[in-house]
Amino acid sequence: MLEISKGEIWLIDLPEGMGHEQKGKRPGIVAAGVKQTSIAIILPLTGEMDKARFAWTHPIAPSKENGLDKESVCLVFQMRSLDKQRLIHKFGKIEKKDMEAIDAILADMLKLERRS
Repeated sequence: MLEISKGEIWLIDLPEGMGHEQKGKRPGIVAAGVKQTSIAIILPLTGEMDKARFAWTHPIAPSKENGLDKESVCLVFQMRSLDKQRLIHKFGKIEKKDMEAIDAILADMLKLERRS
């Protein structure tokens, strides 16, 4: 089974969606991956920077560490569970500050109590 870690950026293959759901091959951030299952929780990215105007998004600058080649927006509100077989290629890992910001967005979006 594929080993993945929270914060990694992978090229993912999203199945056909409806309406405004993200679809197709694109980078995505691993929000969670359970070792005992073949499922990963993925946050898709887009290169359309105007999408940063929506709530529950976070801009990601390209870096050597994350492997992105252009500015992107993490569409946290488009969170998806995917079989790990849909993860094609690992780009890198996002910086700690970005993962912390995304965790805060997830907590707000899902109305989760943050632990200190």
